[in-house]
Amino acid sequence: MPRRSVVALLVSGAVALAITGAVLLVVLPPRAETAEDTAQAFAEALIAADGTAAVALVADASTASAIAAAALDGASAVDTAEVVLTEQTAERTTFDLTLGLAGDTATSRLVLVDVGEGWRVADGMWGTLRVETTHGDAVRVGGTRVPAPGEVLLLPGRYPVTADPADLLDGATETTVFPGTDQDVAIEAIPNEAALEAAQGAIADYAAACTVPATGTPANCGMRIPWPADLVALEELRFRIDRMPRVEDLDAGTFVASGGVLVVTARGTDREGAPRDVTYRSDTWTLRGSFAVGPNGITLTVW
Repeated sequence: MPRRSVVALLVSGAVALAITGAVLLVVLPPRAETAEDTAQAFAEALIAADGTAAVALVADASTASAIAAAALDGASAVDTAEVVLTEQTAERTTFDLTLGLAGDTATSRLVLVDVGEGWRVADGMWGTLRVETTHGDAVRVGGTRVPAPGEVLLLPGRYPVTADPADLLDGATETTVFPGTDQDVAIEAIPNEAALEAAQGAIADYAAACTVPATGTPANCGMRIPWPADLVALEELRFRIDRMPRVEDLDAGTFVASGGVLVVTARGTDREGAPRDVTYRSDTWTLRGSFAVGPNGITLTVW
């Protein structure tokens, strides 16, 4: 009598048996995910700097998790990650998570819980980074933008921290984050040549608004027009910019745009009651104020 062989196939679905000739097919449900499986997958995601995969294994997904995922995707991964089981119950499992990065090692307690649909990481995955900057309202941490001053929860890794927006501000450092650690980073953000050009463009727009025909001296435009010395009544002021004030430096949140040449013609009535035009010229037209850098560029406030 010929010998029969048995082949077992693991597929998703209910248990069933199918016998066809000499082959027995056994259909079984998938093996349940264990805490060890999840812990190992989490460690592998950290080594790959795969923030999306790492936070997918976190028990409570949140906005903080999404920020951490984006940040890790722009960071340097840990070199090694080892998980060792230390304690286990039906609903909670604890591992020692030992990480190595650039010659440094750290061990933390990684806690997993059974959420009913598998095991998820509940504690021991975050480090805290506090950031501040001298210019701007944010910094870039790894692959995401973080408001500054402020703090953010991060997964383990080595993160570049840079001034934002990078096209206007120079300044960068790096910091290593391990679970359970607190790090403070201050970025000295320095406006670069592109920032000066942007500020100059803003000054040109502001100067244009200052020099439309007016019936009085424009406020906050760096002008003193002595028309009362020549006229008893003013009808109109007309302006001509012969040279735009230049922004030479952006420092400590303030700016000075100097060296402008401005010609103003005042039309009105003189002391004899006759119509008269009087022209004034300044070779030192200067605008001063403060500036702020944000995601939409540079904003100037003229005093």
